[in-house]
Amino acid sequence: MIKIIGFALIIIAFLIIIVSICSRRQNFFNIREIIKAHIALFDRCRSQYIVFYGAPLLLSVGLALIYNPTTIFYDSISVIISIILSMLLAVLAIITSFDYSNYTNENTRSNILNVVKETTNAILFETIICVLLLLYGMVVVVVQDVVTINAIVNRVLTGVTVFLFSVLILDLLIVVKRISRIISVKLSERNNHS
Repeated sequence: MIKIIGFALIIIAFLIIIVSICSRRQNFFNIREIIKAHIALFDRCRSQYIVFYGAPLLLSVGLALIYNPTTIFYDSISVIISIILSMLLAVLAIITSFDYSNYTNENTRSNILNVVKETTNAILFETIICVLLLLYGMVVVVVQDVVTINAIVNRVLTGVTVFLFSVLILDLLIVVKRISRIISVKLSERNNHS
């Protein structure tokens, strides 16, 4: 009976989280807007959807079919995600602390502010995935320890984990590209002042 209550509370908690994420009137932290803005990055090159979301889907299905993860898998993913999350938050602190008001060329200033906005949004998107994966992994490990999970359900859980992790890793490339553009502009501006 206690396990049933525990599972019911887990399901209720996830439903509350999902409803709050999907809510249109979210003033505190609008996850919908972050996801929309992130997807809008690919509007100019829709074929990138295949690279950043189609390939991870194929990878996750393939790995879910051949791999049966243990708690060590989820522990390893949690460590990696924690490192990535701390790196992302450090980068966010660095790029938001730069002074962008000293750019004399209005076009350059506008471009750099746009890149900073896109980078910030990409970092926020990555942060959402990190937090989601950490919560998801914790629940999966606990549930696997408490009950025996059907092989099909275990493969679905594995597929979701691998998909989100693959998207996280591939989207890091977007963050790195944006940061390199910010650094490039900062260096060229510094060279112009020298």
